[in-house]
Amino acid sequence: MTYVQPLLLTFLLITALGLFHLRKSGRMLLPALGLVGLFLLAWPPAAWLFSRILDARYPERPFSPQTLSTQPAAQAIVLIASAVIPPQYGIPYAVPDKETFGRCEYAAWLYTHGQANTLRQPIPVLACGGPGAKGEPPASVTMRRLIQQAGVPDSMIWTEERSRSTHENAAFGAEILRKHGIGKIVLVTSAEDMLRAELCFQKEGLVVIPAPSSFHAAPTTDELMPSWKAIDQNERTLHETLGLAWYWIRGWI
Repeated sequence: MTYVQPLLLTFLLITALGLFHLRKSGRMLLPALGLVGLFLLAWPPAAWLFSRILDARYPERPFSPQTLSTQPAAQAIVLIASAVIPPQYGIPYAVPDKETFGRCEYAAWLYTHGQANTLRQPIPVLACGGPGAKGEPPASVTMRRLIQQAGVPDSMIWTEERSRSTHENAAFGAEILRKHGIGKIVLVTSAEDMLRAELCFQKEGLVVIPAPSSFHAAPTTDELMPSWKAIDQNERTLHETLGLAWYWIRGWI
């Protein structure tokens, strides 16, 4: 079950109850509330506005050395996986999903363009991501192959292969970083996931420079009708918002 499914059911029940009582009382409040809730869940402008709660704190501007003017310079690029598609018929090897692919490409760009530190010296890339729920290969192994293809030498790529959550990304990733004496990192993930990831790595005692790889774009005039994409975006926003609350309760951020 997704996070949005209970909301859809709730709004449907509110609408149904409102219509039932409408026959007796003539009041439109309940059915109106239910219909408005369903509309907002599926309306792209509302979905984009809700997502701004998470990613508005990270400005959409090119990453530059000026962002890293404070000392000491960043010592590593840390990359967090989104999801990896397991081997299947016709594709006998794991492949990254669209989000993971974009993060890998961006981390490789930061490395190859020397944007990750003010001295423009090569620094290692740490890919964080463990095995999937059904025993698939660690996501970090798939990311390693992609990052290498994008121009990062294999000797400069480290992998963390145990984590199954953002909390474990930070906990297990920090173990590797501490072994190499690293205390300041450039963190690559999507803007909507960045706040929870940033706080998790900070909890491990690391100085974090956020480098969001993607943002939710404002809907165009062609995207004003309700759609499943808006429902999916609201699902991710709700997942991340509840995740922040849960991590705070557990003391992970």
